[in-house]
Amino acid sequence: MKGLNISIGTSSQHDSSNGWSSLITPDVAWRFNSHFSADATVPIYTYINVQQNKGTKARPVYVFANEKFTPGDAALNSHYETSFNLLDYNLTATLGLPSGSQDDGLGAGQVTYNFNNHFERAFGIISPDVEIGLGDSSQLVGDRVRKSYTAVGTLAHFQAGASIALTHNMNFEAEAYEELPLDAGTVYSTTGRGKKKVTTSAHTGGTEDNGFLNTLDIPLNGHVVVSGFYNRSLRSKIDTAGFSLTFLLRSPPADVVR
Repeated sequence: MKGLNISIGTSSQHDSSNGWSSLITPDVAWRFNSHFSADATVPIYTYINVQQNKGTKARPVYVFANEKFTPGDAALNSHYETSFNLLDYNLTATLGLPSGSQDDGLGAGQVTYNFNNHFERAFGIISPDVEIGLGDSSQLVGDRVRKSYTAVGTLAHFQAGASIALTHNMNFEAEAYEELPLDAGTVYSTTGRGKKKVTTSAHTGGTEDNGFLNTLDIPLNGHVVVSGFYNRSLRSKIDTAGFSLTFLLRSPPADVVR
């Protein structure tokens, strides 16, 4: 479906390290042809718990605060997708812009990048997939779950799992993931409960993450999708669960009803 499309996503999630947060994510997309597309998006936190430094850098005094209508890092994405005889392939290149607060753990504080390769093959209603990517900000790795920190530094990320096409075009997906730092990095945390408020690692382990992610998408009609998700971080021992609504200006092409 060539041309302009606009979507707005609204979600609420509970993070075991810092409680509830809500955000709105507008997205403006343009499809050039069947292979190339691009979009721009920025998450806006309508509510999130953060720790703010009311002291100095030498003698920090952190107090809890509720931030409202504050942005995270914006992202400019370009996509290339194609199909081979055995699998489908999607390449996404992302440029992150430092619109989020580094002090509140909502941004990297610098221009960042990410490249992601997605491979998928359908076997009836089951579609196994593998992802391999490279970037320098954890905020650009996936967009289902908003983590309570931003890890900055070169990292390789991997994901493997499968999606299952259910009745009435519903879709369930289960994935295992690994975010593996390739050099020393810095973590900017929202509250410091899951990870220290600001951590500069002399080794790679401080910014590593791995775990599992499960999602369920339920299209209500061609323009509205309701979703639920659960993420377990094995490395940080953090559980995150939530739900979202996505509103599309132009509905995607009609699919076969299963």
